[in-house]
Amino acid sequence: MRVNILCQDAIIGHADLDPIDPPMGVAGGYFVPGSDYEPRLHAHVIDGDDNDLEARPELSARSDQYGTLECQGVVIADFNETLQEINVTVLGMAYPEYESIFGSNALFKAYWHNDV
Repeated sequence: MRVNILCQDAIIGHADLDPIDPPMGVAGGYFVPGSDYEPRLHAHVIDGDDNDLEARPELSARSDQYGTLECQGVVIADFNETLQEINVTVLGMAYPEYESIFGSNALFKAYWHNDV
């Protein structure tokens, strides 16, 4: 599912999310940064090092179909310099919304062994 990643209502990039840990409501995917993305302001991890900023604004994820995702947090791990990869993780998504969004996804079905 395609989502925009926002910081204080400004789109800083997007990602195509897949279910990562269904029981915990975790989803993630590769983050494609936009022109407003600034690793020092938005990433929690930069090339393996914690980026501890006390005044870091909260990130959110929003899809065209589902609106702003109800979750416990959105984090970016930026390994662009070392691995040429930036990942975003959406933590603690609410149920039943998580199942509504990812229930037809092959990874979700594989996790639950097709019992859902």
